[in-house]
Amino acid sequence: MTSPADYGFFPVPRNIEELLKGRAYLHKPTPVDVATAVTLPAVPIVQAAREFAKSKLPAETFNHSHRVFYYGAVIIAQQFPEHANNATILETYALTCLFHDIATADEFLYATRMSFDFYGAFLAREFLLNRSVPQDEADAVAEAILRHQDVEVNGTITFIGLIIQLTTLLDNAGSFLTLISPETIDSVVKLYPRLDWSSCFSKFVATEISVKPWCHSTAVTDFVKVVKENKYFIDRYESN
Repeated sequence: MTSPADYGFFPVPRNIEELLKGRAYLHKPTPVDVATAVTLPAVPIVQAAREFAKSKLPAETFNHSHRVFYYGAVIIAQQFPEHANNATILETYALTCLFHDIATADEFLYATRMSFDFYGAFLAREFLLNRSVPQDEADAVAEAILRHQDVEVNGTITFIGLIIQLTTLLDNAGSFLTLISPETIDSVVKLYPRLDWSSCFSKFVATEISVKPWCHSTAVTDFVKVVKENKYFIDRYESN
């Protein structure tokens, strides 16, 4: 029988330095070829979410959503091995990844005055509940999406929320690179190329801030600049 914790509903420190106990990592990361070692959970709800995301998102965002899943799956396995064999946590995390940027699609960006991450959380929760997903799982996905742009370091966050924060900051800003090996990153980008993601996402952030100057994206200091100048990934994997 599942419990709320199986969907990531347990607190961890939001401050990554506290979580890592002042170290660069909890366990030294080792190379993983994700093409052979990691797969999206092969369950109907994840496949349905993937098809929905594919129908709504441009290729750049669709690829980003998969990269953060693969980064997170490896980080969970290597840094938090006590949760590595919990299939429900991985399923909940996969759903979070597929939906976390769903409201960046023009169809949803201009459908509401809400910030994209907030509206996306509601869209994801409704999608999942309409398909009889347990409420704890739908709520866990929504909670993580709502908070994936919270960059303050105080307090606690759910485990799923922490992992989606780490991996989106990794892919968007080149942060937390010590948690995963360069070879693993190579294998993820080979599987789901960046397609000039830094330029693509920085343009979206600028657009949202222009259209919705109250949006949650304004809480991230110099957000457009940080994404646009993501040198680790731009220098290695992007054309400009």
